[in-house]
Amino acid sequence: MRPLKAAEYAAGGLALQVEALGHRFPDGTWAFRGIDFSLRCGEISLLAGRSGAGKSCLAKHMAGLLDATEGRVLLPREAQCANKGSFAPYVGYLFQDARLQIVGETVLDDVLFGPSNLSIGPEAAMERAHAAISDCGLAGKEEAFVHSLSGGEMRRLAIAGLLAMRPRVLILDEPFANLDWEGIISVLEILKSLSGEHIALLIVTHEIEKVLGLAQILTILDMGSIVASGKPAEILSRGIEQFGLRDPLRQSRSIEDLSWLD
Repeated sequence: MRPLKAAEYAAGGLALQVEALGHRFPDGTWAFRGIDFSLRCGEISLLAGRSGAGKSCLAKHMAGLLDATEGRVLLPREAQCANKGSFAPYVGYLFQDARLQIVGETVLDDVLFGPSNLSIGPEAAMERAHAAISDCGLAGKEEAFVHSLSGGEMRRLAIAGLLAMRPRVLILDEPFANLDWEGIISVLEILKSLSGEHIALLIVTHEIEKVLGLAQILTILDMGSIVASGKPAEILSRGIEQFGLRDPLRQSRSIEDLSWLD
């Protein structure tokens, strides 16, 4: 894992880079191969594709949760020095099911868990936890039991737990899954605020219509390869339905047109 040069890691600079990455399953088939990809500080990037395209598998490699069959993921030198080869806490990863990463009984207990394990001292850990809780719109719920939270609140709690670790890259895997309209809006507000903090955001989703207006980069993964990557308007102009994605700009002129059936 070669470190990125310090000059590359700055506002608008590279925060994470993937080179010729490949993942092969035990049965010999490839989830993807030859993937080149990068995330920049302060950008919101979307990784989209049909179900089974390999999006989550690729995202987990970028978070250091899976070992590559070939290729590598590159992090800045200072991130590696601070984390001794680990991707955490430099890269935060939000699972599709937020409940999988909830570890505390109360909101404060849960958010405090991560920074308490960073050797930064109890006062600094508590300060980070309260700041993250506030940033995610959960202030006043510090003593609430996590099982009492709504789906949207649970998702925001999981994000708060990651933010308390002060990541420079945040990867969210299907962050809108099973959320109602209010829950989706609450997550979008967090994402919008984070983009101004020089955090590189990667949103893995096939529901691109929910977040496309905030994104600077749209990348489409299909059949184990990146088939398109660039500014969202450019990618949409080429057509995306061939890759199992619905064009959010498709116009509807009547109630009947709102059906997704042709």
